[in-house]
Amino acid sequence: MFERFTQQARQSVISAQEEAQTLEATQILPMHLLLSTVSTAEATTPLLASVLAESGLTSAQLRADLRAMGADSGYDDAAALESVGIDLDEVRRAIDAQFGEGALDAAAGSAPRRRRLFDSLKGGHRPFSNGAKAVLTNSLRESTARKDGYIGTEHLLLGILRGADPAATSLISRHVGPEDLRMRILGTMDAAA
Repeated sequence: MFERFTQQARQSVISAQEEAQTLEATQILPMHLLLSTVSTAEATTPLLASVLAESGLTSAQLRADLRAMGADSGYDDAAALESVGIDLDEVRRAIDAQFGEGALDAAAGSAPRRRRLFDSLKGGHRPFSNGAKAVLTNSLRESTARKDGYIGTEHLLLGILRGADPAATSLISRHVGPEDLRMRILGTMDAAA
């Protein structure tokens, strides 16, 4: 499937890795793909970037929204993680299985141990979450439905909208209705064809 991606779409997928790393996420989520795709569009696709900006979706605005979501005193980290499919109890069980019973508790009291446990989060590869994988699959479906011979940044955005990930949808919905954005993107694609 990756061979059908345009250079811009490939850059979006690669940049999602960097966004996940910057935000200290353990895996690439749909919101990382959203942020990287908007950033790539701003740099490479002026018409799409204009449509996104008119909808209130710029990389600067999305970053500000993410900061605001994290800084909001009513923002519950556990609930936010749960909304993107991360079960904290399951994470604890996996850490206990990998590093021994109580490893997470020991890490909380021991900075050197904590660094060893979580060194992999500071750099290197982050796996794609199931939601991010669904975005890529949905991008292929969008391309196929339109009979396009490629997957571009527009298809990635449509894949994000089709996937209805709660965190990505929340970021988009702060500025524009997801269906309205979908129609605007499709209009841009039709105009360019």
